[in-house]
Amino acid sequence: MKLKVLNLIREILNVLFGDYNGIQVFIAPVTLVYWIDSNSLITSATSLISFRIHYLPLLAFFTILAFVVFMLVKIKLLYPCSGSEFIDLTIQLNVSVMALILIALIIYALSNFLAYFYGIKGTVKSGLYLLFKLYTAILILYHYLINVVLAPFYRRRYSHLHALKNFLVWARHNKFLLFRYVLLIVMVIFFAVRVYQIVLQFLIIPAINSISDFTGFDLKFKLYPFLGVSDIFTNILAIFGAFTVSNLLFFPIIWVLKYLVDRFLPFSNLIRSNYAQIT
Repeated sequence: MKLKVLNLIREILNVLFGDYNGIQVFIAPVTLVYWIDSNSLITSATSLISFRIHYLPLLAFFTILAFVVFMLVKIKLLYPCSGSEFIDLTIQLNVSVMALILIALIIYALSNFLAYFYGIKGTVKSGLYLLFKLYTAILILYHYLINVVLAPFYRRRYSHLHALKNFLVWARHNKFLLFRYVLLIVMVIFFAVRVYQIVLQFLIIPAINSISDFTGFDLKFKLYPFLGVSDIFTNILAIFGAFTVSNLLFFPIIWVLKYLVDRFLPFSNLIRSNYAQIT
């Protein structure tokens, strides 16, 4: 009974956070904004920028913390690794987050320096936003692609480290083949995000708005003005809730495209065909 419950929880987590789910929010943030009440979003952002700007570092900290938790769940779902290997992956993730924060601080300090001494005012906010967007999207892509190329070795009961070593040996002799396959997967992922945007914009959101108009009950998440520290936690939870709903509705598209790729061009076939040519 306990095993069934654990398997059920894992399947639910896999639907919400598995594969490359979540990347749609970082590639196209509008897929998250659709699930948040627009008036509450404007009110919350205005109160933060106008009266509670000193809350911004704390808000950024908890946003990054929520993303780290999300990535740790994703890594645990993607890799069939042992406890020590998971700790190593966790350390690598935290090191990359520290590097992101360090780069962001350098950009912020350099921007203020140029503005103060030379009157050169850059778009530091846009730069930091782009940095975070690239980091999050690339990190999700990286872990998903690693899982895809290591999956054939996992099926042979290799450990994560053993699978990685065998893959690197294969990749060293098949760079162009690997590049083409990775490019195909990346194109499929961006196609999935675009399809989800279209479905969300023209089908799901109009249906949600119609239901809200008919019942008088707003189905979107609401943010609160930043009046105290507790509002930071409340708004982070609301954003994470919107993020989860976005992932839930993105999953069917992921499942269909992943099935098609696994059905017609699985990575294991590339490895087997290459070995056959060598022998």
